[in-house]
Amino acid sequence: MKYKISILVASALFLGATMHSASAATLQLTTNKDAFAIGDQFTVDVKADSESVGINAAQGTVQISKDVLEIVSVDKTGSVFNFWLTEPTFSNDSGQVNFIGGSTSGFSGRSLQIVKITYKVKGSGATDIVFTDGAVTASDGSGTNVLTSMKGLSITSAPSTELETIVSKPTQITRPASRAERLPERPTIQVAGYRDPEVWYNFTTRFSVSWQLADDITDVTTAINRDPLFSPTVSEGLFDNKIFPPLSEGVSYLHVRMRNGIGWGPTLHYRLAIDLTPPPVFQARVQEGVATDNPTPTIEYAASDGLSGLKRYYIQQDGGEVRTIEKGPYKMDLQKPGKHLVKIGAEDNAGNSVESILDLDILPIEAPRITSIMGDVFVGEGRLDVIGTALPDIILQVVLKTKEGQIEQSNEVRSDMHGSWVMRFDRPLKKGDYIIEIVARDARGAMSYSVTSDVIKVRPRPALVIGGLELTQFWFFIVLVLGLIGAFVAGWLFVRFEREQRARKIVICQRDITNMLAMVKKDIERILEKYADDKIDEAEVSEIKHIAKKANENIEKSGKYCVQSIGEINR
Repeated sequence: MKYKISILVASALFLGATMHSASAATLQLTTNKDAFAIGDQFTVDVKADSESVGINAAQGTVQISKDVLEIVSVDKTGSVFNFWLTEPTFSNDSGQVNFIGGSTSGFSGRSLQIVKITYKVKGSGATDIVFTDGAVTASDGSGTNVLTSMKGLSITSAPSTELETIVSKPTQITRPASRAERLPERPTIQVAGYRDPEVWYNFTTRFSVSWQLADDITDVTTAINRDPLFSPTVSEGLFDNKIFPPLSEGVSYLHVRMRNGIGWGPTLHYRLAIDLTPPPVFQARVQEGVATDNPTPTIEYAASDGLSGLKRYYIQQDGGEVRTIEKGPYKMDLQKPGKHLVKIGAEDNAGNSVESILDLDILPIEAPRITSIMGDVFVGEGRLDVIGTALPDIILQVVLKTKEGQIEQSNEVRSDMHGSWVMRFDRPLKKGDYIIEIVARDARGAMSYSVTSDVIKVRPRPALVIGGLELTQFWFFIVLVLGLIGAFVAGWLFVRFEREQRARKIVICQRDITNMLAMVKKDIERILEKYADDKIDEAEVSEIKHIAKKANENIEKSGKYCVQSIGEINR
């Protein structure tokens, strides 16, 4: 068990050292005087001021000057911590005290006791007692380091014969007193730090007290003790303020009295109530056990405080709001399934508190199932049907939300005696991706973990489906426009090609007609040449017939070719 506790403290301190502090706490050193004679022994209290934050572990290193002081002992008696990863140790070779302590409970207060260190004065002069390392972890289940400052001490030491000259005494007032007509009135005082005598305080420190002096006052006397009716009679001189050492726990009384030429006046008795110790550790208990499917478990607890008395109980869950509660048992609000860190605290009238920490595990009921979702969901149309199974006769919260988490619609449905259920969302949806989340809840309020569907895509309804390819109105219009543009371009290109082809055919036809006419002209010229002398012999007649026959053949061939070419041009 000790080994497990040590691991717990080590983990808390390690986590605390690596996390950003969410709150604040202070390590501080206190003692009742700041001047000592050589040879004196005095005690320094190592305390933590949690500043209203629950803490459960602390570590520190306290350093001194070895020339002036030596360490006599370290005492953990009265510490708020009940186990130690590193027992408080000291070394006069290094002049250091080291400690790492913790508790399974959480504590809060302004003067939480950690250890007491006893020193012996061996040299004279001014010296400091300081922290060189430290950490304070919150009882938040994460080991958050909440340490924000460390406050040391400055002391002065001297031989006993010289000590009186360095001990602070009230500053004396020298003046003639006026003639007194009656005894002094009871003083009216201002106490710095302890302004209300009816209040319990959870810190102790040197404090100053001041008052007004009437012109006829010649002497002042003060005392602090446990007697509420004590009247001091030994004059301390004439002064209007005094610094007092830190008080011990319990109720003390400050007595202030003044004297004039007639005598001592009535004594002012001022109550000073100090409670530095948190209430004793107590254990809260969950009636149903720390692992339960009851969504409203009952916690039993009882604490006490022997000094200032209990002021209240409070509860904090999962680091949330701190709420005041009455004396146990306490029935918790409806809880969601999962693990919860619950702290039940008891606070005394001085503001010290102790916390019992519970790791509560709320078990879920059986989760529902989604068996089918309507396959096609189109923009602007409703009727989204969700079908599933669950435990019989329970409520199901069915939420339709966007993939980004924005809730669009939410309804409840009850499963039937067989556990079947159907939910319909009728409101139209916008285009996008959606999911269904379902949580089941029984008659006690116990819930299941949430169940999430696959992504539901809401899209525009298609205007045309071709071979399994859906075309929406928008894309149908785009395809139509592109088709018309394509047809126009194709027609234009076809016409252009035809024109170019026709132009080429015309050129060829023109060339062929020109060649044909040239051949006919040549044949006619040859015939005319034979007939140039107006005489034609038989040989010339025969040749003219041949030329004419050839010309006739050329004309027939050319005519047929021209007709064919013109026909092709017209096609």
